[in-house]
Amino acid sequence: MDILEITKKIQKTFEQYELCRLQEAQVKELALKLEKKGVTIAVIGQFKRGKTTMVNSILGKKLLPTGIIPITAAVTRIRYGKGERGEKAKVYYKNGLYEDVPVADLHKYISEQENHENELGVAEVEILTESDFLKEGLVLVDTPGVGSVHEKNSKSAYDFARESDGVIFMLSVDSPVNQIEVDFLKSVRRFAGKFYFTVNKIDTVDEEDLAEYMEYCNALICEIMGLDPGEEDAKAIKLIPISARKNLGIEVLTEMIREDLLNKAAEIMRQSVGLKLLDILKNTSAQINSYREVLKMAPNVFNRRFAEMNELLLQQRKEAEKIPDKDSEGKPKKYLRARLNEDKTFLSMKVRDLFGIEYFYYVDRSDAAEFLSAGEYREELVNTYDELEQTLNAIFMYKEENAYTVARRIEDLNILLRDMRKYSRQIKENII
Repeated sequence: MDILEITKKIQKTFEQYELCRLQEAQVKELALKLEKKGVTIAVIGQFKRGKTTMVNSILGKKLLPTGIIPITAAVTRIRYGKGERGEKAKVYYKNGLYEDVPVADLHKYISEQENHENELGVAEVEILTESDFLKEGLVLVDTPGVGSVHEKNSKSAYDFARESDGVIFMLSVDSPVNQIEVDFLKSVRRFAGKFYFTVNKIDTVDEEDLAEYMEYCNALICEIMGLDPGEEDAKAIKLIPISARKNLGIEVLTEMIREDLLNKAAEIMRQSVGLKLLDILKNTSAQINSYREVLKMAPNVFNRRFAEMNELLLQQRKEAEKIPDKDSEGKPKKYLRARLNEDKTFLSMKVRDLFGIEYFYYVDRSDAAEFLSAGEYREELVNTYDELEQTLNAIFMYKEENAYTVARRIEDLNILLRDMRKYSRQIKENII
């Protein structure tokens, strides 16, 4: 059984459980990734290592803004293509809205200085550019640096690591490898199928110091990745000295990646998706355990949390009734679909806080700007509340007194756990 077959079996299994809506969506995305055969490589590392400068060097143009302070505050995907007037950029917001912006204005959205703590609510940025390096479908991603004072940037980088098939992990000769980088690499290795390691700023040291630093980095990376420096696997570690600013070593890196994509793309995808599936299964198991703990909760505590959720839904309904049909200029209210997405995100967070489970709502970017009248918005919001209330009642069997129903639900979860253990074994056999 290949990795795509396993992925679709897991998706079909998760479809049967309300508790697994988020995981079902995640697995569905992995199945689509395998079918499209598109590889995503993310540039990852600590802040101010020169990641964005290296991305510009790889693409052969100064596409992304760089600066002396931490610049990248949002994930930026770069694909092959162009707009009617050349390069094209889209800014996607967390509420599902998006807008086309000039590439020259990207700094307003991805600069930490201009979009401090991501106050604009940017989910990610996508750029289409004609670069030979991307021509075969590769997506290159610039991520925020980890370890700066801006915690949201670090979280964005960690979160995106879960999506990457390959990683360019960036080190630099101007400072030793620190614990932040070690911990980050240990986390990232659980998701990516291929790693490339670059040591930047080699133009600032002499050859002897560089050789010593490269040897140190190689030994440390082997240790972090769980490899014996003398074993054959350790030789597969690709540690490339570069100067992103002076474009040194960049061609070595790009040729290495091109060759791997030409000869090993399927293997990279299989490894990447397999690792992600294992993580999803592990998280699902943890969620089921959390769910069981909630079921053991004292009735008065459980009832209080349910009452709090119902009170929240009631308050939200009242707030929705206050939404006017028109704005201050007498025009129909815009972006109520986006507001509905924000409401759903808020509800998901409350469910997680109160009950310890991930309640998933899909945010469709294609219709976020669709016009909704205030009446339609209220109707959809009420339907959302009703669905959430019914689903929570079903998941937690709230006030369910039928012993058979409770026993059946517990047995269903045991069957799910057994299936997940079976899938984990099949995945490990497939990717090892």
